Amino acid sequence: MEYKYKAKAPGGKIMTGSLPANNEAEVLTWVRRNGWVPIDISRAYEMAIQITESATGKKIKRNDLFDFSGRIKLRDKSVFFRQLATLISAGVPIASAIEILVEQTSNKRFKKVISSMHYRISAGSTLGSAMSEHTKVFDTLSVALVKAGEESGNLDDSLSRLATFLEDQDALRRKIISALTYPTTVILIALIVLALMVTVVIPQFEKAFQNLNVKMPILTEMTFQFGKWIRTNWFVFPAFIILLLFILRHVKRVPKLRIYIDTLMLKLPIFGNILYKASVSRAFNTMSSLLNSGVPVLTSLEISGEVAANEKIKQSFLYMRDAATIGKLLNGVMKEKKLFPPMVINMVAVGEETGRTDDMLQKVASWYEQELTETIKRLSSLLEPVMIVFVGIVVGFMVLAIFLPIISSIRVFL
Repeated sequence: MEYKYKAKAPGGKIMTGSLPANNEAEVLTWVRRNGWVPIDISRAYEMAIQITESATGKKIKRNDLFDFSGRIKLRDKSVFFRQLATLISAGVPIASAIEILVEQTSNKRFKKVISSMHYRISAGSTLGSAMSEHTKVFDTLSVALVKAGEESGNLDDSLSRLATFLEDQDALRRKIISALTYPTTVILIALIVLALMVTVVIPQFEKAFQNLNVKMPILTEMTFQFGKWIRTNWFVFPAFIILLLFILRHVKRVPKLRIYIDTLMLKLPIFGNILYKASVSRAFNTMSSLLNSGVPVLTSLEISGEVAANEKIKQSFLYMRDAATIGKLLNGVMKEKKLFPPMVINMVAVGEETGRTDDMLQKVASWYEQELTETIKRLSSLLEPVMIVFVGIVVGFMVLAIFLPIISSIRVFL
């Protein structure tokens, strides 16, 4: 991989050139070995793009070295923060610790992110500032926890806390996926069976019945007409799904519409309850971690609302933040607006009275997580027989529609 460098020599002369290297860290090491002060290091194609943009005055779309998509697993990030916390607690300087982790990271995309962070830190930036440049990889919570740790001098503790938080979120996500795997598989099998029946089996029988001039019952006729419509208009279903996703994605960018949709999502039967518990659990877990790291209450409430990923719940946390600015207690605001169940309000009240709000919020988050796990288990247990019956009805209906004309023909011959 080719990198361009720009550095200042001891006499003040600006040195530029290119160098083949695996990552920015190698180029940075080479530049410093020459006694130069690094000014800028970028991949060769980036510099070419910058020149083209300057000449044409047009912005060229590309994946910038410091702009990566967030397709990095939670596990990758939790392992990174856990290892970084261990190295820092062992007395390894932050820049050296990051450099070690660059080599140990197997995810290529994440390796580039860590490499660019190493460059920034080596140039004098803090870890929090370096992370804040990668908003698609590190969310507001991660940056806030790290910055709080840097300010308090307990960076290793904050990193350990962040790693634990990410591990918990990953474990919860895996539980949800595991519980929904079976019903999803059954639905997919049902759709595949239905597609085969409609595109292969039904047309064959339809042709055979027409050749034999068999009078078809209403049920059979309806099934054949349904099959014809599906074969002719199959594109309607994927087009509808794509259109729906497109509309939802763009509508959620409008604040008033977004809160309406998110409120509606929370009112959905069964799934709304799951969404609510998952969002609130994540929000309280976040707030507990932030308060434990020394982040102010107002900032913690704001970040927790963002992490909830639901506009309705976010507004609840922002309302609590606004109330807290004028000295109101959280449990009082919760009770006044009926934002959460009485048990949660009482737990928060105990936490505020004893000065252990962060611990009680962690207990609240754990309670919601337990409730979520039980709800998903019950849903999975309920869906299994329902889906089996559904598949049986669909297949049985089509088999009956096909065999009715055959039975009628046999009766005629008899």
